[in-house]
Formats: sequence, structure tokens, C-alpha cells
Amino acid sequence: MRFYRGLQPFKVMSFDLDDTLYDNSHVIRLAEERFLQCVQEHAQLSDLTSEYWREWKWQLAEKDPLIAEDVIAWRVETLRHLLAHHGKSAVEIDRTLALAMEEFIEWRHKIDVPAESIEVLNQLKDRYPLSVITNGNVIATRIGFKHFQLSLRGGEQGRSKPHQDLFHQTAHYFGVKPSEILHIGDNLTTDVQGAIQAGCQAVWINLSGKKLNSFTEASVLPTLEINHLTELLTL
Repeated sequence: MRFYRGLQPFKVMSFDLDDTLYDNSHVIRLAEERFLQCVQEHAQLSDLTSEYWREWKWQLAEKDPLIAEDVIAWRVETLRHLLAHHGKSAVEIDRTLALAMEEFIEWRHKIDVPAESIEVLNQLKDRYPLSVITNGNVIATRIGFKHFQLSLRGGEQGRSKPHQDLFHQTAHYFGVKPSEILHIGDNLTTDVQGAIQAGCQAVWINLSGKKLNSFTEASVLPTLEINHLTELLTL
């Protein structure tokens, strides 16, 4: 545990999900593969590649930057535009969208949550109100997290992290000052910068084995750095 700022008394703990409470990398790759396979099959686009799909996503984000803050809406609208470009009818588009999103969401939630994460949250929930602030598309309760009194998703309930919206909504919901929220996350921009600039305190969970000064995106110091989730129990 390494402190960069003085830790002040806090009343609420908020958590990022992906790559904070579980490893997300393999899950998202597999969900993306199954999603594209479903589109290939039902829209007869056998040459649809992941590179082509990413091109379409970023083209849409350039035209409508705000849509990229809601990863679900971004995926849906990208697919809608792509299918229309390939001459699919409205009926075909709606059908493919429904099937492909159902497939994606199902595989997106096939997450192996570490027992350690569950145990840490079990202990913390008896001491603090817990909440989720995520930019992702995972529903916490669907993967076994029953610990959170509030769950906010970027693009759905407000601007995504690092914008202040979801941090301030969390403070309002629990009736606390932003400074009384301790946010835990793995990302130095969305989690650390977002929390600190919103007036909250930030725990950076560093699972990389690298030092903070090796990350060029580290423009704001966290309150403290940990390497294992269990370290939160010592605060």
C-alpha cells in the first residue's frame, strides 16, 4: 500500500467493475467473437472481421462522440448503421440486432469472479455502503455481486467517467460529500482522475507490477495505491 495523499474519513465506497473486481480481458474478447459470429450467420456477412467492425465503431464515434460513452448504445447503433450500409431491410436489421445483442450480453456475463473479491465485499458491506460506478456493460447482480446499494453506468445514468456526473450522483444518493466517497478502480484516467477531479478520494488498484511513473496517462495522483483487493480491509 502506497499513499500519495492524506486519506480523509470516508463514508461510502464505490467500485469500478471490469479489471478491478475481476479479469475482464478474456471475457470481452470471447463475447466480441460470439457477437460477430452471430452477425455473420444471421446477416449473411461471412467476411465480417473484427477489424472491419472496429472501423465502423470509430467512424460512428467520430460523428457522435457522446454515443461512445454508452457502450451498449454505441454497439447497437454501429451494427444498425453497418447493416443498413450492406443493404439489409429494417426487419432484417431489427432481427439481427436482437439476436446479436442477446448473444453478446449472455457471453459478456460469463465472468469467473474471484472468491477473494466476494469475500472482501462481504466484509466491507457490513462497514460501509457500497456502490458501483462503471463505464462498462456488466450488470453486477448478474455475476453474483449482491453487495451494492447503487449501481450507475456511464452513458445510461449520466456522462461516463472521468466526467463528474456519476460520482456526484453517488454522493447525492447517499447524502454525503464527494470527499466522503472512496472510489476504487484500475484505470488512472477514468477512475483516478475522474474521482479526484469530482472531489472524491481514489484508490488505484495496480495489478501491473509497474510503478506509477511508468504510466504516461497518470496526470493526477490517486489517494493511495494497492496491489491486492484485500488491502482495502486494512484501511
